[in-house]
Amino acid sequence: MENEIRAVLVPVEEDRKLLLPNAMVAEVMSLRDLEPYENVDEWVLGKVTWRGWDLPVVDFAVLTGGKKIERLDKSFNVAVLKCINTPEKLAYFAVLSRGIPKLQVVSRGDMQLHEDKTINHNAIASLVSIHEETADIPNMNYLEQSLIVVTQ
Repeated sequence: MENEIRAVLVPVEEDRKLLLPNAMVAEVMSLRDLEPYENVDEWVLGKVTWRGWDLPVVDFAVLTGGKKIERLDKSFNVAVLKCINTPEKLAYFAVLSRGIPKLQVVSRGDMQLHEDKTINHNAIASLVSIHEETADIPNMNYLEQSLIVVTQ
């Protein structure tokens, strides 16, 4: 059907997901050992090696005011995302997934924008509903620029 996109819903909190175009998600993998960064904000959990790249791992929930996980283990996943704005400075990064990301086919009529809800952080571009699930659409420009600043 035309006007459909393949998207991925990444659980970032128990009742909260990120909605990303499938083309932006390079891979989903189990969380591996994280190497810490020094002097970074708590929403940057560390870095993980993926295909020869050292990728910063973002806890989107903590970045946007959610609860920090006290103990990370290998039951968590990460979604490796392609950077779209400044790939020459940061080609990829990973987002912590508190569950298994789900592939979702979304048509124009399936998605409802929540214009009446207040967005509480610059990292969130929009709030939407898809098939009775709510999701955040991230502000990738803000997220990528923030990662470049704190990790380099």
